[in-house]
Amino acid sequence: MHRWFGFAGLLIVLVAFRLVGAWQGWMNVSPLPALFLLSMVCFQGRERWLLPLGAWLITDPLLNVFYGHDLFAWDQLGMVLGLAATALLVPWLKASFSWSRAFMASLVAAVLFYVVTNTISFLGLPEFYERSWQGFWQAQWSGPVGLGPTWVFLRNACAANLLFTTLFLLALRPLSAYLPAPLAGSTSR
Repeated sequence: MHRWFGFAGLLIVLVAFRLVGAWQGWMNVSPLPALFLLSMVCFQGRERWLLPLGAWLITDPLLNVFYGHDLFAWDQLGMVLGLAATALLVPWLKASFSWSRAFMASLVAAVLFYVVTNTISFLGLPEFYERSWQGFWQAQWSGPVGLGPTWVFLRNACAANLLFTTLFLLALRPLSAYLPAPLAGSTSR
């Protein structure tokens, strides 16, 4: 049962992080790729879907309303496909799980998510991007004119993935498990 406390705490932190990020004007900071990837690797059965799906279903509609978009919009297809692309990393990470591999996979997941979602934007937003390699590059790097560069999303996604990979792994194993054991035979007064 205590395992669910870390799980629930992480979900609350994630939801708060995404909502406060939107309120503070951070450019779409989303640790969902790392969360999805690590849930697929570290949990079994329905648990592997609960955390990422819960975080997405709670935050995305709220963020859409916050930004003045429809409650459910076509760009969520990009998110689903972006998360599906991160699933390609699951076998590699499961083969020999370690913290360093988890951090590397989180960064790769952020890049995959970024490329897939920006490609969906390129394909679905002809009013922003011309149908050419230059338009595709604009979708991947500089973004629509006047809306800021999309590379900032990649930077933020990488940072968020690393942060939430750390929090996720710590939630699975309490911090005390990483601290040295007390010296045998020592007494405290």
